[in-house]
Amino acid sequence: MRTFIQEYLAQLILLLSMILPMSTQAQNIAISHCQGKCPQYESNLAATRGNIVVHNLYAAGLNNDTGLPDWVAYRLTKDAIGVASLLPRFWQPDDLQKFYGIDELAELEADGFSLAEISTAANPYGGFNEPASVKKERARLAPMTSFANTPYWLELNNLSNMVPMPAPLRRGAWLRLEQTLNQLAVSGKALRVISGPLFLINQPLNTASMGADSDPAAYFKVVVGSSGIAAFVFPKDLTQQERYCDLQGKLEQIELMSGIHLFPEVQLSESAQLLTELGCMP
Repeated sequence: MRTFIQEYLAQLILLLSMILPMSTQAQNIAISHCQGKCPQYESNLAATRGNIVVHNLYAAGLNNDTGLPDWVAYRLTKDAIGVASLLPRFWQPDDLQKFYGIDELAELEADGFSLAEISTAANPYGGFNEPASVKKERARLAPMTSFANTPYWLELNNLSNMVPMPAPLRRGAWLRLEQTLNQLAVSGKALRVISGPLFLINQPLNTASMGADSDPAAYFKVVVGSSGIAAFVFPKDLTQQERYCDLQGKLEQIELMSGIHLFPEVQLSESAQLLTELGCMP
């Protein structure tokens, strides 16, 4: 014979089974790394071939064809920023990928796609036990230095946070902008960032191979502050001496080139105040 508690639980489970499917379909999930809703593909076809993974430090939109991120979003806070020079920097598969059937990332190294990074010598990203220099380098879209003071820094070694990037860019304007953003965060500025690769028209986001022809033609970084946004586009062939302030772009252009609506729930405009804080206004 059922007890009162057993009967109550049975009725509760039945009620929840009737309510939850209806309520979950109507809910929008807000992810703190993004500005409200995370980026969305403009093309329905591209949307069916992408998935989002959410970690403690970042969210990434993964391309099922390349196995690499089309975008990574993260939030900067002063308490998270730290010294990353001694943190190990070996690439690792993203454990969340198995839920989406993305096997390519775990197989990239076996297929000859080197996961080594440059050595610690003269490397501002360098870390303990980092492998020796290779011809084609990799960069973290969410940088290690921005989260070195958290217990979750190992997530940044996930392949879902990795893109191929030439060394002069990675050690030059890209790095200097990251350093400036860290300084602003330490001063108490609330910032969010979305970054990712950009491909030529004949290199769509669903590029199937990871050969030389599928490397990004450029990279974008959109910074969101309380006053608005600042957008930057970094062509792959930049010299190490380039200034990031000379690489300002427009959000509309980045969305057109990427095929991704970066802020689907909010309207954001360029902020002269944020550009001034970044050192890009006279």
